[in-house]
Amino acid sequence: MLSLAINIGTVVWVVNRPIEMVLIHKADNAVELHGKVTGKSKIKNLYTLDCGAYGKFLVSKEQYDSVNVGDDIPSYLKGRGN
Repeated sequence: MLSLAINIGTVVWVVNRPIEMVLIHKADNAVELHGKVTGKSKIKNLYTLDCGAYGKFLVSKEQYDSVNVGDDIPSYLKGRGN
């Protein structure tokens, strides 16, 4: 009986927990980016940089740590696609 109550409680918890959706862009676009880094986010083990109207970009931890809000958009995000 106790295990049934635990299972039901777990199902209710999983179904009702909030889900955070994140839109991440890949830096292979044909437009060269200009501007500043407007924000930084860490979501679980993912590191993102907010680049104004261009959106969020997934970066490595080292890249995330090397950039501050207000810096120019890093050159590795400014590359043109193939």
